[in-house]
Amino acid sequence: MRKNFLLSKELDTSALKRGFAIPVHVQEIFSCYLSGGRLAHGEKRTVTIFLDNENFSVKLSSSGFNVVANPNHSEQWQILYGKNSPFAKRLREIFSAGQKFFTLYPTDIKDAFYIEPEIACDESTLEKLLDLPTLTDSQVALIERFGLIRYRKLNRKIGEDLKRNYRYRCQICGQSVGEFYGVDLVDCHHIAPFSQSLNNDQSNLLIVCPNHHRIIHAANPTFDRKRKLYLYPNGREEILQINEHL
Repeated sequence: MRKNFLLSKELDTSALKRGFAIPVHVQEIFSCYLSGGRLAHGEKRTVTIFLDNENFSVKLSSSGFNVVANPNHSEQWQILYGKNSPFAKRLREIFSAGQKFFTLYPTDIKDAFYIEPEIACDESTLEKLLDLPTLTDSQVALIERFGLIRYRKLNRKIGEDLKRNYRYRCQICGQSVGEFYGVDLVDCHHIAPFSQSLNNDQSNLLIVCPNHHRIIHAANPTFDRKRKLYLYPNGREEILQINEHL
């Protein structure tokens, strides 16, 4: 399970038919992924959930309880959908038997989230799963679907020029990780997420190795432009070992 999940929930009858709650302690971070910020009391919005390569529209709702009569009552947020909605039907198709869970993750798109199924296993089940000779995939297939695709439109030459300028070395660790294999292997990372900033200028780009690129997206550190370093949530600081353009 990745670390940037919002919540993990056991599937119950309510979740399979009507909806599920967004816990109070999750609401603040959940709000960061909403285009309109935190929900107002009693407000309802439409959000998108991606499940099994399909997208579904559902309602995000803040309950409209009587604040005067219940001044100490916490705000109650829920993801709501009807029993016969396409999303509920798809949930029941995926979670048809057994004790199972799902994990809700954010995406780079505001008001859009995705669900990843999780299966709870006891030790005996896990041992069977680890019996490698029996691991076969009877569902493997190539599936062709039609739909809208969101893609980036940007000038890749800016990033490619920076890669060459740094001789395909990571600005954070200073390493050329592909050199041992005779390949040039570095990534362009947007300091301010491109999906939000639409900024592809060199002032918003870092050249990083694939390992650091994945770590940055997983840990979501803060970039200190003045000190030219990343500050991670656990307190670790990583200064740029190489910097010729920021």
